[in-house]
Amino acid sequence: MTTGTRAPVAVPWHRALAGTDEARVAAAPVLAAAPTVHRKPVDAASAALGAAFGALPEELRATAPLYVLCRDYGTWAARRFIARCHDPARRLRPSDSVGLETSELVRPYLTAAEHRGDCYLLAQLTAAQAEFTPPVTAARPAAVVLDLIVFPGEDPRDADCLALATTWKASGL
Repeated sequence: MTTGTRAPVAVPWHRALAGTDEARVAAAPVLAAAPTVHRKPVDAASAALGAAFGALPEELRATAPLYVLCRDYGTWAARRFIARCHDPARRLRPSDSVGLETSELVRPYLTAAEHRGDCYLLAQLTAAQAEFTPPVTAARPAAVVLDLIVFPGEDPRDADCLALATTWKASGL
């Protein structure tokens, strides 16, 4: 007969870094195992998420919540969209407006991984929340936070993107 309580799950702290610019990835002051470089921001986000979720125990991987800190990406995507709208040589496509959605950066990974946990897109944090710590508890002992950092270039349609994913655990578990 079981009492309904489970033994605590060991959740390691892990950081994964991926980006679209090799020099920025190499110079990032972030402790991360084997950072990777990709051509597109969506590929960088998927790689960082894959490494972070992959570091979680199997029983938590598909249901751990994901928090996406996406202010920089949202600002860059809006500027890119506006530049495309005002470019007389360019015809807008339906994908241009979908590209504004930060959810499109995480959807490919979450779909492929068959993730069933919650996903929160956080557009901007107040100064008091600048050091974001996800609400993990014994009932939800782990979470993944994806921080999207964008370095815009002179052309608003061009940018370098770093995707930093970190696994979090409830303290004491």
